[in-house]
Amino acid sequence: MSAFANEVRGRDFVPTFPHRLVLEKIDRGYAKLAKIDQRMLPLAHESVPEPTIYIDGKPVSVFSIGSDMKLGEDAQAEKFSAVRWMTEFVSGLYGPVRMSKLVTDEHGLRYLASDLRTVLKKVGLAHPIAQLMAGAGLTMSKTVGDGAVYTILLGGKILERCWELLLKGLKTPILLEGLLDALRVSLEMTEKLSIDASCQRESMLKLIMEATVLNRLPEHVRHRLASIIQRVVEVVGIEGLTSADVDKAIDVKSVERGTLIDSFVLDGVAVFKEMAHPGMPKRLEATRVAVLKDELRVREKIGRQLNYSVELGDDVGLRNLLDSKNEYIANMVKKIVGLKVGFVVVEKGADPIAIEQLASAGIAAIYGLPHPEVELIARAVGALPVSVKLLEEPDLGWAGIVEEVDLDGKRAVFIHKCNRPKSVTIVLKGVTSLLQSDVERVIKHSLPIFSLIGSGCKVVYGGGAFEVELSLRLREYAESIPDRRQLVVKAVADAFEDVVSTLSTNLGQDSIEVLSILRSEHASGKVDACVSSRGGVASAKELGLYELTAVKQQAIKTAFELAYTVLRIDGIITGRKLSEPEYYYVKRIRGTSPERLRELKKEYGLETVE
Repeated sequence: MSAFANEVRGRDFVPTFPHRLVLEKIDRGYAKLAKIDQRMLPLAHESVPEPTIYIDGKPVSVFSIGSDMKLGEDAQAEKFSAVRWMTEFVSGLYGPVRMSKLVTDEHGLRYLASDLRTVLKKVGLAHPIAQLMAGAGLTMSKTVGDGAVYTILLGGKILERCWELLLKGLKTPILLEGLLDALRVSLEMTEKLSIDASCQRESMLKLIMEATVLNRLPEHVRHRLASIIQRVVEVVGIEGLTSADVDKAIDVKSVERGTLIDSFVLDGVAVFKEMAHPGMPKRLEATRVAVLKDELRVREKIGRQLNYSVELGDDVGLRNLLDSKNEYIANMVKKIVGLKVGFVVVEKGADPIAIEQLASAGIAAIYGLPHPEVELIARAVGALPVSVKLLEEPDLGWAGIVEEVDLDGKRAVFIHKCNRPKSVTIVLKGVTSLLQSDVERVIKHSLPIFSLIGSGCKVVYGGGAFEVELSLRLREYAESIPDRRQLVVKAVADAFEDVVSTLSTNLGQDSIEVLSILRSEHASGKVDACVSSRGGVASAKELGLYELTAVKQQAIKTAFELAYTVLRIDGIITGRKLSEPEYYYVKRIRGTSPERLRELKKEYGLETVE
């Protein structure tokens, strides 16, 4: 027993749980320490936090108390285990028949999501490597609107192949150099494999949206959503959709009635509001629209820093004040009536007197809208949001129809049939709020794809055709490398094929057989041979499977950067929250330390502190 005790008290030794039990019984370190300072011994309701290391048999916390440190093989094993788990977690979300995740967050709210961006935002990942991979996917989704699953999947497959090389004895610096070579060649080959489709931009937009956006949605609503996207392209136009502020051109409203097949596109704006007065007209045709970003009433405050107050001495003063207020409001309404406005949109509040006067003049109005909705209305009708004082005829917009409708039990105002509307509203219906919310999130998260098509419509073949061809060319390049970097480039080529294997597996096919056929087809020069969702191998060109080159290049860059970053990690230091017994021990030790006693002595002016 003494020999074992000497072993476990060795310098820089981190004991396992059985070793710690022996230390507690026979180690003299705590006993010697107790003779010097009895307060270091834990009380009945306390426990000593686990130290970072033991030096000469004494516990030492190099990092903050309770932290855990792993280096060497332990750190590498944990790191790649987290990578493998994360890769398997997202693999089911890849491909045209992607599965969905039912997520319950910490507040008990449930989300049905096939969009990785939503899943990662709602799920709390604890491991730092998993958080790093999730961050790469979220960045990809926010930047280009697509490719989050592909990025994490490709990065994970590259790391798995590199882990195999590490186990065979290849050193990390060689791996890093090989990855940089593989990245450079991959980007060059991506540019060479790209197809310029600028002359077919509108048709290519529909194909890409069907391949990227609609594949995330349930199969029974894809056809309807495809027609909705086609309608959006027809209304807004390809130039409007490819602008930088495309997210301001498309609004999505949800109604929990009917089915998703009943969803439709409104060539204008829909707001869940009623007309401000029952006497206002419920339907207007070919009318002028005024968009006011100010209030239609007397301001209660001049600004954040300035305010005003009124002191009244008698009833006459009150009457004069009310007369002045009514006159001020009447002048505002008179100006609106003089411009022959039929519909008024007020961003902030409106005085009941102004509403009454507008209703008497046959003018419809709504007020109290969020600023984004006001901007959407202004874009749709072609108006300039101004205050009442600055309102002029050039600031007015025009709408073909303004009507208040009953939208499945929910009152709404439709502003549509505008001249060249720059904004549209997608009205989603559905009895299942979880599915409805998932569709809404998918559409909103995919809006950056429109901007990418406007910046340059270059595409590559989808369905795994690009990955197999790139893998073939990487292997050809690897043969020209004379040193060990050749192994790394070949490993990256295998990783691209692993992505295709995942795709075929998710489609319910034999991945080995499909990959063998694809290799043969591409070796014979058929660069568009891809995995078919109906089984076997088909032509991506005939199926209309294309992916944006910009999305693919960004995904490859992010995946390689992820792999490069993870490979450079040689240690994992994890802090944890102290348990309640450990917390009480640390609190007591710090509160009774000599330093704290000296502070108390100085604070109270005492000679000694018992």
